[in-house]
Amino acid sequence: ESNTCLLYLAESTIPNAGLGIFTGVPVEEGKILGRVGDAAFPTVDQDWHVSPETSMLSKHSGDYHWPLTNYDWNADVIGMDDVAKDVSVTVSGFGAALNCHFALLNVDEHVPTYDAAGLDRYTSPGAGAITPWWNRTSTALRDIAAGSELYVDYDSSWFTFRSRASHFQSVPLASSYTKALAFMNKYGKMLVGTDSPEDLVKDKKMMIGDEVQKDLWDFIKTHPYVSRKRQALPETHKDGIRAIKAGDIMGVEVENSIRSLEYLEEHGKCVDNIVPQQSTIPHAGRGAFATRFIPKGGLVAPAPLVHIADKSKTNMYATKKSPNGNITRDEEKVVHKQIILNYCFGHPNSTLLLFPYSSNVVYINHHSTEYNAKVRWTNDFNSFHHKDWLEKSVDFLEDQWTAGLMLEYVATRDIQSGEEVFIDYGEEWQKAWDEHVKKWEPTSKESDYNNLTWWTEKRETGNGDPITAYELNNDQDIPIRTWAEQQTNPYPHSLRMRCYANTNHDAAYLFTPKTTPVYRRPFDEDVDMAMDGEEYHMADCQVRERYERGEDDSSDDSSDDNEYQITHKHLYVVEIDVEKTVDDVTSFHEHYIMTDVPWSAIKFMEKPYTSDIFLKNAFRHEIKLPDEIFPKSWMNFSEEQKQKAKWYELW
Repeated sequence: ESNTCLLYLAESTIPNAGLGIFTGVPVEEGKILGRVGDAAFPTVDQDWHVSPETSMLSKHSGDYHWPLTNYDWNADVIGMDDVAKDVSVTVSGFGAALNCHFALLNVDEHVPTYDAAGLDRYTSPGAGAITPWWNRTSTALRDIAAGSELYVDYDSSWFTFRSRASHFQSVPLASSYTKALAFMNKYGKMLVGTDSPEDLVKDKKMMIGDEVQKDLWDFIKTHPYVSRKRQALPETHKDGIRAIKAGDIMGVEVENSIRSLEYLEEHGKCVDNIVPQQSTIPHAGRGAFATRFIPKGGLVAPAPLVHIADKSKTNMYATKKSPNGNITRDEEKVVHKQIILNYCFGHPNSTLLLFPYSSNVVYINHHSTEYNAKVRWTNDFNSFHHKDWLEKSVDFLEDQWTAGLMLEYVATRDIQSGEEVFIDYGEEWQKAWDEHVKKWEPTSKESDYNNLTWWTEKRETGNGDPITAYELNNDQDIPIRTWAEQQTNPYPHSLRMRCYANTNHDAAYLFTPKTTPVYRRPFDEDVDMAMDGEEYHMADCQVRERYERGEDDSSDDSSDDNEYQITHKHLYVVEIDVEKTVDDVTSFHEHYIMTDVPWSAIKFMEKPYTSDIFLKNAFRHEIKLPDEIFPKSWMNFSEEQKQKAKWYELW
């Protein structure tokens, strides 16, 4: 236990950027920020399940309300792109609350760990009800001073993406600061009346007085013409002169991005009061435990919220054949709901959902009688929390695409350090869970081991071999197993092996071959790892042979284009079967044997839909926001909608 708060939520030092996260202690380069990483929540195939059937648009174009789009991560960035066919990932805590400042990036984010916390489809009715992706850690990119705001790289494309471009058209990109500094050097020469910026550095008397400088700088900064370069300039004319003297905007920006610890104590909220551990509640997975004593009425955690106007947007539908023969969704059959629903607040009489994205609050579990905390609306943070939204309609909220509401978890009695924190999820949630437990039936291990949970448990009781695609793709020291070796030491059945291989060739087929054509050739990096439009040539493959590369072998895994920058000591012979057609109707197979294949050309990928979150009988239910704090203006559920919700719960 420590009374020193490691992380604070407070108003960002970036104007109009809302909230930010600040470190309460100095952090050395490479050290973890906070105590533990954050949870990740995949939203899968949502456009197919939700977008209008005749629409070519997606949530990114705003054809339905899903503000989490502005907080989500590309799945490939955090190693979750193979979870399903189409995946976007919401990450709580650092993944949603950090801002981006390209001149001040100081946080490096990593990938989550897959661990279902002991819940599996063979023994627990809680299987698939929690996200198994957790502990996405964040570390310091450089030494960070106490009180500093933390910034992560969104990538410039986030700000220039078509649905956000107009809203963020003045946000400086990485290149904006270089251009801004060039402008400031010219500005400095104007101030001293010479072509030598050294005169300014030497504090030569300026040609323009201080008041005129201030007016001129204010005019430059507030000019209505939209310019990322102008927004990269320091806020005040004095800061501008300091930056010109230093020859660097970053130094000035760093100073301005630090808040005093006294300010953070008075105006911020500590997000370091709870940490995830194995819950004391059976079948709950992880829970939130106090890191220090929290007195009655004290803050457990702040909870900024992303609102979702229509909870039906979490629905996942069965398929059916349309009249023209296409496979489409059957909106009469809701077969599942997105996993994020289990972490959202809602109400039986409203379509609205509220997702709390602060660190670790998603781990706070339910106890109907022994709860020691509750939620309430925050009474401060007026720069972020729009109290007037509590009087607005859900239709109004549907037009808002950024977060603007905040709850607080507060202690209803003294909570001791190390004690698990609980709130009451509501009578509806308890009833739904009791019914689920009554109906739940386990899956047979003999009939179903093609899932990540089975292999995770196998590793825990076995030799600790890597079992996820991310682990295997980064384990360059261990040779890839051949097909023969896998007969006694298989890779997880939830994985597949893919190879970079260009199977397009000059051979033309006028008719379907009577036998399978076989092509044998060495791997050619220029051909096999070349882009095909926006994608690489890849195919399912199997390793047949492994041998050590010779001293003069030129198949080097450490080329400039290779992200791993290593030399693997083995080369491989792989076999590939490819299905092709002669006339777009008649299909046949080609067989490839490729030699001298380097480690970097062989990738492991997760087979989609093998996580327990895809179990059809996995529990789904929102957390009830108590009647006494749920605004009447949000209660918009029609009787028809209530009946549909009841039908789903009965199913």
